[in-house]
Parts: sequence; structure tokens; C-alpha cells
Amino acid sequence: MKQKFPRIQYLPLTRPRACRHHLNQLNNKGVHAILDLEDSAQDPFDLEKTKTLKEEARNGLLNMSESFDQTFKSKIYIRINTVNSEFFNDDINCIIQSIKRGMPIFGLFVPKTQDYEEIETIHAILNKEKVYLDTVPMIETSKGYMNLASILSADINNNLITKIHYGHFDYCLDSNLWPFPEPCHHDYWKIIKPIMQLLAEHKKVYIHTPFPSLNDEQLFWSSQSHICKLMPKLEFWACTLNLKISLSDSPTQVEDLNLHEITNNQDDLITEAELIINDYYQGRANKRSFGASSDRYIPRHHVLAAEEYLSKVRG
Repeated sequence: MKQKFPRIQYLPLTRPRACRHHLNQLNNKGVHAILDLEDSAQDPFDLEKTKTLKEEARNGLLNMSESFDQTFKSKIYIRINTVNSEFFNDDINCIIQSIKRGMPIFGLFVPKTQDYEEIETIHAILNKEKVYLDTVPMIETSKGYMNLASILSADINNNLITKIHYGHFDYCLDSNLWPFPEPCHHDYWKIIKPIMQLLAEHKKVYIHTPFPSLNDEQLFWSSQSHICKLMPKLEFWACTLNLKISLSDSPTQVEDLNLHEITNNQDDLITEAELIINDYYQGRANKRSFGASSDRYIPRHHVLAAEEYLSKVRG
């Protein structure tokens, strides 16, 4: 039986023409989108370049904002910069302008959410402009992870939150994990299961972390099937970085996920760290924040953790 769950695809706003084209493709398949003002619009090694990329991303959003009509049905979300960042106010103003120009923005993704006050702050700003958006906290830090129950409890009477998005790469970096658990590891699901249990209890939608293995479609479908088996009553969305997977039809049959333990062999862990670092710098896209090897997406978080691990073991 084919699996039925919404998919949502990340798209960079630093490439507005390609982004707009891909939005049409996603809309035709009923796939939602997250347009990114945060991670993909930065150079982690150059603050001035980052400021330029942030401005390019906001301009990209504004430039495409008048190109929509009522035939567009898929939900468009915008991932903003954190509430306490220097880019937050510009992001919010840009989004409000884009909506007033006719862009059907449905909601915001809020990175590194750690307390409920951040969500209240955003809604207060939007309410003054009579703009009402779905707000999705992103759980990406150990503090946010520990505070999730209190965040959900604080929202019981307000219903400002309908969904929670778990961000695996940021969480692993913030929690000093090495190596980063992957979907084939037991430890990966040990992290995620408590989130899913809380969201099922509070009747919220769980948005699964972006899938790192760009070309392994079998592992993608097996991972989503595993969520269905772990939490059959949980409503969830699958988040992707691969347009091909987002646009693909779900297979008729899906193999069970083959889980195993993470290696604790130091030589293997060193080799993995060296591979991540090498592949990142070899495949870093236009000197921006991420890289890609032949088979996986590599964010800067992964590299920072790899470099920290090598620094520790090598003294």
C-alpha cells in the first residue's frame, strides 16, 4: 500500500528564478515548500558576504511575490532567521510586504526555538499588521529539546502552534554528538521518538528532519514507513532537500528500515570526520553554507562537529 503523508521541500531564495520554477513543479504534485532566508543564505566564513546573501534572499522573495494567482494551492512557508538575530526584523518586514503584494505565504519556520516567548513575540508583531500565519517552532538545540513539553503546554490555551519541525544537524552540533546519527542508526530514533510522543499527545503535526542521503530513495521511504510504524496515530510531514524525491510517486511496497548501532571505533570515527570535512570543502556550493558529496548533503554544522572531534582526539 502506498504511503500517504505530506512532503515539504526546502528551496533557497538566493536563486529566485529557479526557486519560482521549482515552486510550480511542487504545486503540480501537491508538495509544500520552505523558502529559506536562513542557512542557505550565508557564508559561515565571511559575515559581510552573509549580509549580502541575506539581502539577495529577501530581494528574491520580493521579486517573486507578485507572480502568484489563485491556482497556486501548495502551502508556502518561509524559514526566517532567529528572533534574536540582526536579520529578524528585515525578514519579517520582507514577508509582510510579500504578502501584501499577493504572495500566498502560509506560515513561518522559526529556527532554534527554545521558549514559548519567541512564538508570542512573532505573533504580536504580525498581529499589529493584521497578518496571521502558521508558526512552526524548529527544535534544533538541546535547550529547545528539553523545553519542548513546556512550550507545548504554554500553547494549550492559545493554539499558536500547529506543527513542530525537528532539525537534526543543528541539534547534534549543539549537543556535542559525534558522529551524527543517521536514519539507519538506533540512536537517531532514540532522539526523535520523545518528540513524536509529545506531539501525538498534544495533537500537533510532526515535521521530520531533512533527509541527508540525497540519492537513497529506498532509505527515504523506509524512514517514513518507520515513523508510521513507531507512531501510527501521529500526523507527520516528510521534509526533503532533494527535488527528485519530493516529486516522485511513493512506491507500492517499502522495505523495512535496517537499523544498526553507531560504531565506537576511533579509527572509523576519525575517518568519518576527515571524509565529512573533505567532501564539504570539495562540494561547497558557491562558497555558501553547505556542501554535497556524491551521495549526501553536508551542512556546516556537520563540519564544525567533525573538526571539533578531530581537535579533541588529536590533542
